[in-house]
Amino acid sequence: MIEVNEQIEVASDPQTVWNLLSDPRAVVECLEGAQLGDQQEDGSYDASITVKFGPAKVAFRANVALELDPAGRKGNVTSRGRDKQGGARFQTKMSFRVEDRVDPPGSRIPIEAQVEISGKLASIIETGASMVVKRMTKDFSEQLANRLAGADAG
Repeated sequence: MIEVNEQIEVASDPQTVWNLLSDPRAVVECLEGAQLGDQQEDGSYDASITVKFGPAKVAFRANVALELDPAGRKGNVTSRGRDKQGGARFQTKMSFRVEDRVDPPGSRIPIEAQVEISGKLASIIETGASMVVKRMTKDFSEQLANRLAGADAG
């Protein structure tokens, strides 16, 4: 099991951040290599993401479900899927919330997640996962900040 505890800080106010994070299509646009497919009858989405592990790229397909609490500005995201070659299966549970940040003004987004990976690629993925998660979190933070800067200006 891979544990993720990250925190993103941005200059935008919490409501603006929440508005973006509660829109699955906007979030996916902040994740390099990710695509959101059709919404299913149960409200979940088909999704895919290609993740780079050193020189190797692994493409995953998933079903992603969101549970959003607008009043508390928090949410849960669960996903399950497999890589396109069938070498790994995964299951994730992630929670996030948008908090007010006073100094400097803006928002703080604590993220906690657990990722379970099984199959023949599991050991390779788990070995590089913490570095990959840190890189993806950094890239996501930068994309999120850029989108929010545009939202604040608009």
